[in-house]
Amino acid sequence: MEGKNSQLARAEYIAAQKSGLREFRELSARGERGALSALDDLLQRTRVVAYVQQTQREISLARVVGTYTAARANSFSAGFMPLHPENSEFASKWMNLCAIHMSEGLRDPVQVYEYLWQYYVIEGNKRVSILRHFGSPSVRADVMRVVPQLDPQDPQTALYYAFLRYAKDGRFKDIKLSSEESYAELARLEQELLPGPQSPEPQRFHAMYMQFEAAWAQAKPPLPLGDAFLEYLKVYGLPSDTTLSQVREQLVTMAPQMELAGRDVKANLLLAAPEAPTPGIITRIFGARREASVVFAFPEGREGDPWFAAHERGRLSMQEELAGRVAASAIEGLSPANMHDRLTREAKGAQLLLITASHLALPSLRFSLEHPDCLTLVYSRVREDYRLSTYYGRYYEAVYLCGMAAGMATRSRAVAYVTPRVDYTRHTADINAFGLGVRAVCPDAQVLLVWKDVLPGRPETCRLGLQAASALGADTAYTPIYEGMDVPEQPDGVFSVVCRLGADGRPAEYLAAPQWDWGRYYTEIVRSYLSGSLDILRVIDRGDPSVAGLWWGLGAGVLRFLAAESLGVQAGSLLRFVRSQISQGGYNPFFGPVTDKEGRQRVGFAQGLGPYDILNMEWLSDFIRVVE
Repeated sequence: MEGKNSQLARAEYIAAQKSGLREFRELSARGERGALSALDDLLQRTRVVAYVQQTQREISLARVVGTYTAARANSFSAGFMPLHPENSEFASKWMNLCAIHMSEGLRDPVQVYEYLWQYYVIEGNKRVSILRHFGSPSVRADVMRVVPQLDPQDPQTALYYAFLRYAKDGRFKDIKLSSEESYAELARLEQELLPGPQSPEPQRFHAMYMQFEAAWAQAKPPLPLGDAFLEYLKVYGLPSDTTLSQVREQLVTMAPQMELAGRDVKANLLLAAPEAPTPGIITRIFGARREASVVFAFPEGREGDPWFAAHERGRLSMQEELAGRVAASAIEGLSPANMHDRLTREAKGAQLLLITASHLALPSLRFSLEHPDCLTLVYSRVREDYRLSTYYGRYYEAVYLCGMAAGMATRSRAVAYVTPRVDYTRHTADINAFGLGVRAVCPDAQVLLVWKDVLPGRPETCRLGLQAASALGADTAYTPIYEGMDVPEQPDGVFSVVCRLGADGRPAEYLAAPQWDWGRYYTEIVRSYLSGSLDILRVIDRGDPSVAGLWWGLGAGVLRFLAAESLGVQAGSLLRFVRSQISQGGYNPFFGPVTDKEGRQRVGFAQGLGPYDILNMEWLSDFIRVVE
C-alpha cells in the first residue's frame, strides 16, 4: 500500500511541477515574477512597527501568496507549485508529505505572517503547495500579523490602518475593503445585524466569511471579495444558516447590483409623468395592461401618523379613480427584520409594489432582486440599486414659493425657517429654496434657520423654535405643523405652513403652504404602469444595469402650492405666474449666482442648478443665519 501511495505521490509531483514550470515561463515571458513573492524583500522597503500574534484559524489558500525568505521563494512558482527536478531532495520531501496527505490528511497547522491582508509562509511551504495542488480552499494556520508604519503618502497603509481600527471590535478579521468609509459602514451594519447577547462565537463569523469566499470564487461577481461581502450583508444579512450553494445562487442573483456598486452610476430621473408609449420597443416587450395587481407596503407604527395617513388616502383615491382596472391591497407593520419574509408571502404575484417608507428601501432590495417580474418602487431619494426604482417629489419648488410668500408678507424684514436639528446628513434644497424665494422679493431680508431646541420626531418643540425666531425679530416663519397649533384658515392635509407670528412667537395668521397630492401621484404611477409607459424603468436596465427614479414636481400635479387670499391680489398674481413658470420648466429656483457659507460659488452667474446637484445639496447659502 505504501508503494502504491509513493507511486501516486510521484505522479502528483510530476503533474504539479509541470504546472509550476508552465506558470513560471508564462509569467517570466510577460516580464512578471514567475516565482513566489518573499516577505523579507517587501519589508526592506518599509518599517515594521509591531508584530501581533493572532488566534489560530483557517486561512484562505488563495491569499497565501508567498513565503518569508527569498531563498525559499525560488522553489515554487507564483502559484505555489514546485519547480525542483523530480530526483531532488526537495521533490522527495514533497512526495512523502503528499503520500501522507492522500492516506490520512495534513493536520498540523502552518505558520504564516499576515501582511496587508495577505499571507507569507514561515513554516509549511510544502504543505501549502500540496494543498493548493489538490484544490483545498483553506489551511489551518498560526498567524502573526506584521503591522507596517503608517505612510500618509501610501493609500494602501492608510487603508490598512482603517482595517486595524475596525478589527479591534469588528467580527471579520481578514476582510479587505476598498475604502476607509466602507469599514465604518461595515461596523455600523454589524451592530444592526447582530442578535445581541446571543451573537455567534467569533470563530463562527470567520467560518461565515470563509464560506462566502468559496462561493465568491465560484460565482465570480463583479466586485472584490470584501466589497462583495459588504454588499451581500446589506441585502441578505449574516449568512449564518445558509449553505455554500445558497450563497452562490444569491451572489448570482445580485451580480447586477454589485456591478452598480462597483462604478459611479447616476440614476435616470424621470422629471414628469411619462406619456403612453407609441407602438415600438416598449409595447412590443411589455404592452399595455387591462388590469394590474398593486400592493402598498406600510411600515410598523404608522397608525395615527398623519404622513402615512396621507399615503393611505392617496391609495384609496387611486383605487376609486381606476376602479375595475386595479386590484389593490396593503401590507402593514413592516420592519427591516420582517420585510423579506412578509413580502415573499403577502406580495407574491404582485405586478407593482409601492413601498411608502424610505427606511424600508434597503430591506426591500432583496425582494426586488428575487422578483424581477414585479416592478418595485420605494418612496425615497434617488438610490443606486438594481431593479429598485424610487418615487420622490421636487418639494423645494413649492417651498421656494413659500419663501416668496414669506418675503412678501414680512414687515420686520426678518423671516425664519424652523426645522429639527438632526444627527445625520441633512439635505438642504428646501432650506436654500425658501431663502432664495424670500430674497427674490425682499433682497435685504434676514433669513434665519432655526433649529435651536427643535427636536426630530417631536413637532411640538417647533413652538420653541418660533419663540426663538420671534425674539430675534422674525415676524414671519415657515414651520412644521404641531399639535395645538390653531391658525385660522389653515388648510387640511398639509404638514408645514408659512404663518405670521404674534408678539409672543405664536402663529397668528396663515399665509401659504406646500401640499402633497398623493392621490394624484399614485393614480399617475398606476395609470402609467397600465399603459406600459412606466416600463421604461425596466427597459433602461436591459443588458446594462442602471437605476431610475421618478422625481415629479408642481408640473406633474403631485405637489401643490397654496396661498392665502390675505397676501393680496398682486402678490397672488405674481405667485401664480412664478408657479406656472416652474411647472413648465421655464424657471429654476436655483438660478445663480449663489454662494455658500464657506464662500464657494455653488451656482454660477446666470446659470441654473441641475437635478443631481439639487438632490445631493448639503450646503447653506451665505445669507442664511443659523440659530442653534
